[in-house]
Amino acid sequence: MGSLLLASNLARTATASAQDLDNVTINGSVSDQNGAVIPGATIEAILVRTGTARTTVTDDEGRYRIIQLEPGAYNLRVSFTGFAPLEKRELSFVAGKNAQLDFTLLPEGVTVDPVVVTATDTPAVDTTRTVVGGTVTTHEVESLPDATRSPLDLIFTLPGVSEEALSTRDLAEDRNTSNANTPEEAGTFSLSGGPAYSNNITIDGLDNNDDRAARERFQPSVEAVEEVQIITNQFSAEYGRASGGRINIRTRGGSNKYHGRGFYFFRDDWLNANTFNNKRIGVSRLPLTEHDPGFTLSGPLTLPKFFGPLSYDGHNRTFFFTAYEYDTILDSALTNTFVPVQQNSVFPLPAPTLLANKRLEAVPTNSLSSQVEIAPFLQGLSTPQRNHIFTTRVDHKFNDLHNGSFLLQLGRLTNLRQFGGGDRLAEALQATTRGTDAISYSDNYVLSPKAVNQARVQLSRLTPAVEARSSGSPVALIDYDYPAQFVGDTSAQTGTLIAGSSTTNATDRRENRIQFQDIFAYISGAHSLKLGGDAQQIKSTFIDLSDA
Repeated sequence: MGSLLLASNLARTATASAQDLDNVTINGSVSDQNGAVIPGATIEAILVRTGTARTTVTDDEGRYRIIQLEPGAYNLRVSFTGFAPLEKRELSFVAGKNAQLDFTLLPEGVTVDPVVVTATDTPAVDTTRTVVGGTVTTHEVESLPDATRSPLDLIFTLPGVSEEALSTRDLAEDRNTSNANTPEEAGTFSLSGGPAYSNNITIDGLDNNDDRAARERFQPSVEAVEEVQIITNQFSAEYGRASGGRINIRTRGGSNKYHGRGFYFFRDDWLNANTFNNKRIGVSRLPLTEHDPGFTLSGPLTLPKFFGPLSYDGHNRTFFFTAYEYDTILDSALTNTFVPVQQNSVFPLPAPTLLANKRLEAVPTNSLSSQVEIAPFLQGLSTPQRNHIFTTRVDHKFNDLHNGSFLLQLGRLTNLRQFGGGDRLAEALQATTRGTDAISYSDNYVLSPKAVNQARVQLSRLTPAVEARSSGSPVALIDYDYPAQFVGDTSAQTGTLIAGSSTTNATDRRENRIQFQDIFAYISGAHSLKLGGDAQQIKSTFIDLSDA
């Protein structure tokens, strides 16, 4: 299936209602100690992480406005001839912030104490914000406990976020039964009661959706996430394509200093309780261990002098951030089924493990025998999950007015944990595999203090599948029925033994996406103009497999 999505947005709004959910806007006024406005004052916003600066001047009414700023911590400097410069340092702004900062300049030569900015200097509520939502900030990403290490699970700390309809989260995992699963296309969370299957998930403003499964295409390591923002309603057309809400994951970038971090996340079954069904059939608690090592590395991109003509010093110009983790969950499941006591050389099966509990099973009338002996077969199986997660971001400053960033994403998941036990033998196990790659580029060009153009392009690929772990062996399907022998008999069991390389319920899917965005923003006095477009070409193929 191939499709092309086109969207455009044209808006002209007053300053109070203008909203840019991916970037930061800083506006205000500059005056002297008597309250008289100062036209022509210079305001410089410097991103602390990279030293990138944006400059503007106040208009005839002493007002200024800087648009399309990258979220982060800034130093703001204000200067004008005849007045002492004023600076406010380490002001942090999250995505979507519309900050009102007014400055009062004193005559040159007047000695004043250093300016100290505290949290009370900025209103707790952004009165110009017309959208409803919230942001998990950098500090919260670092501090909140997250056993799943999923950045999307952090949004459950924000108001208005709930589990998807028919959710099976945190239910007891009785591994000798077939666990209930949330239906396909049910989504993974609901925002303000909206449909969980219709959320728009983005990374740095670009598409991160698995549309068929109504979930994210790629989950970066939580170590690579700067902040997670949700918008539940009142977002403009450029953030649309969803009747639910919009979630944007903003990745971390490098700085002028080298930083590195190593981590190791460990989980074990020591404190886990055994399940009801395991106790019923006399099976001890199944083992579970998780190992998740990883690292991050960031700083200026440099090549030492021994590289000769290829040597490069990226200080104040080129920066990188890399994150990698390898999550391994060593889980177990239990096969609890019945096998024939008498073996068939054409379709060899394992011997029963509880021969003392053998019984006669009726067979179809067209068989050579009317009954056959079957006995229970119990076997613990290793059902691991292994997940490689890798992201690299490179930011480059072409000049003071032009910068860009590259982002590379790579995910490789192999998951046997969805097999909850039951009637499949080891060779009939099926694994969920999920491979995804994406490369994107975002370009920001300041045409003038009043005009900024932002262009983005992304190529992504998604290859989810459910596949048999063995091949070549014949498929054997054996129905059995062990009815209750008395009222309240919990040993009753009915099912179909599956042996061999069965492909029933296996699927294969390939999805390739090309996306291009362009946004042009212009300010004129108290008004703003924004126009742009979003074009996507999606090619998706789906194959549903079964046993012939």
